[in-house]
Amino acid sequence: MPLPEPRSSDLTLFLIFKQESEKVKCYSYSVNTLEFLSIYPGLGVLFPLNWKGNTLCGKKKTKIVHALRSLEFGGAEKLVLKLSALQKESGKLSPELACVKGEGELKEEAEEYGLSWRVAGLGGIKYISPIIRLVLLLRRLRPDIVHTHNLVAHVHAAPAARLLGIPVVHTKHGRAVSSFSSVPWLRRWVYNLAGRIAVVSDDTGENFIRRTGIDPGRVVTVYNGIDTESFQSSGPRYLREELGFKPSDIIFGSLSRLSPEKDHRTVIEAFSRVAEGHENCMLIIVGDGPLRQGLERMVSELSLAGKVIFAGFREDTAGCLRAMDLFLQPSLEEGLSLTILEAAAAGVPIITTPVGGTPEILTDGVEGVMVEPGSCDQLAAAMESFLQDRGRFSLMARAARK
Repeated sequence: MPLPEPRSSDLTLFLIFKQESEKVKCYSYSVNTLEFLSIYPGLGVLFPLNWKGNTLCGKKKTKIVHALRSLEFGGAEKLVLKLSALQKESGKLSPELACVKGEGELKEEAEEYGLSWRVAGLGGIKYISPIIRLVLLLRRLRPDIVHTHNLVAHVHAAPAARLLGIPVVHTKHGRAVSSFSSVPWLRRWVYNLAGRIAVVSDDTGENFIRRTGIDPGRVVTVYNGIDTESFQSSGPRYLREELGFKPSDIIFGSLSRLSPEKDHRTVIEAFSRVAEGHENCMLIIVGDGPLRQGLERMVSELSLAGKVIFAGFREDTAGCLRAMDLFLQPSLEEGLSLTILEAAAAGVPIITTPVGGTPEILTDGVEGVMVEPGSCDQLAAAMESFLQDRGRFSLMARAARK
């Protein structure tokens, strides 16, 4: 993504940018900001030169605490881990994780990256107790910057950081803006604790500004990024063998947290219609979440046992995508889906919905097929279209991969 045009400012910032060549370079850069700006297209971060005497070109590493809800499986959480790993790899930055709620399935991935994390917990007096624990944690860690991710983390970690005089930057990974809706001035105050707010798509930013009344000048769009090379290498489709699929089976698949906004119920209902006329069609649902038991009951009620497989949480996203012939993500709401980017990089045809930032990265009929959110009829028809004309979908997959 090209850098925006420099603007006059009283604060000079440095950008650590991890290029495709894997070389790390510093670019002197100025922006108009109140305190600092931290942004990442999965690649780099902007930091102040002179906050508390720490400089990126000095001997001391800039210490960042990433505050997030938990290490449960999710796109935002995966992105934070990858960002932290790249920051650590740069040798200039020292990232740590602070989980507001608790741990989760991704803690093993955090360990593989060599990242440490601590849990504050949400117990005690609502808001007050967790903020006090975060104050104590941050005072012990002494970070230069606190980077909050989504509202649960921000509403607890931002006040704690500002009480200690630590700058805060916030990233809005999703489109939802619901907390404190009955007290808009409080919501605006909480978000204003951040010196700058990054959003993952223009749609997310426009919705956020409209709902909160935040000054648009404090909001910057930074699209999500992924390591495309890890998805483009060919490899064995071991998940198909592990789950007992035949070589002739056609595998529809989804990969996401099992939560309401991903609309797995529509996926299962549409698949049930398609499967009636196609014995070799199967559906794998990769991921876990609060709706799993209800979705498993739905599969049983539709007599789809053996046709729909819940694969649970899997660390090897690229391997899961290689097992799929068609990727389905008919979300009701999105910021900018990482799994859509990953499916595109893996060369898997995509059916999705025109919500959030998805139309900013895919064109309907060119890089994928879009259906109306919640429309079982349209999703089933698109899946039938794939079965009838797989060549057309392969062309779209190649276009998306570019």
